[in-house]
Amino acid sequence: MRLLIALAALVMLGQPAIAQAYADPKALLEALYAGYMPPNEVPPNETPLQSARLNNLFAKDAAEANGEIGRIDFGPYINGQDYQISKLVISAPYYAGGKAVVRVTFDNFDTPQELGFLLVDEDGWKIDDVWGGSAKYSYDLLDILEAPLP
Repeated sequence: MRLLIALAALVMLGQPAIAQAYADPKALLEALYAGYMPPNEVPPNETPLQSARLNNLFAKDAAEANGEIGRIDFGPYINGQDYQISKLVISAPYYAGGKAVVRVTFDNFDTPQELGFLLVDEDGWKIDDVWGGSAKYSYDLLDILEAPLP
């Protein structure tokens, strides 16, 4: 039993402090992208970083998809399925109406990406929406999750 407790403690010590409340929008996004960057390259559990509304929409999507791929077939925070993130820049937040908007740029496999994040304060900053893409394809996560299943 002591060995199990010791192993659990070691595992917890090795994990980023992702469940904490973030008083700064930029710190929240730094925690999000830390898992996508070397040497870790293991994305964090995004649920504690997302707003209640966004988590509810993801849960609804999973339930409606009934074990199949739902509305989202890519990672909206990296704009892809696979990733090799470099040149990450998280801009200073713009605050308005109790919300924050943050621009994030990075290269994913040497392809430039530009995303916008809408953050809300729910006892700490949380991701409420993300949008981005390119001239050929753009997306808004809330629009996708609120649309009917294809």
